[in-house]
Amino acid sequence: MPAWFLRVGAPVFAATLAELFNESIAAGIVPRQWKTAVITPVPKVSIPACESDYRPISTTPILPRAANNVKNYIYPALLSPPPGLNFDDQFAFRPTGSTTAALVTLLNSVTDKLTSNDYVRVFALDLTRKHSIR
Repeated sequence: MPAWFLRVGAPVFAATLAELFNESIAAGIVPRQWKTAVITPVPKVSIPACESDYRPISTTPILPRAANNVKNYIYPALLSPPPGLNFDDQFAFRPTGSTTAALVTLLNSVTDKLTSNDYVRVFALDLTRKHSIR
């Protein structure tokens, strides 16, 4: 689907596309069609004689490129959340978030608690969903 078509038809199918994006994110699955690319050989020389005289140009679908643009949409939303939401203890989908940052924060919190307590209990859960590649 060309970008100009999406731009012109946005008022008609924006809600449906938003629902597709949300379903994909909620399920943690990217549709197979979004992972495909059309590879076109383009000649590097005026009269190609062998395979090495071509370079591949891959054309990817516009929808996954729009959905994959995390830095422009999700990062700003987490940096300035609406009133009442606090993301200070969140590390995923943040420019400074990482497993290392989460572990350092946990270690700091446990160390602070141990200064005034004999022991500290830590309950850690891994809530990631594992999906098989289809």
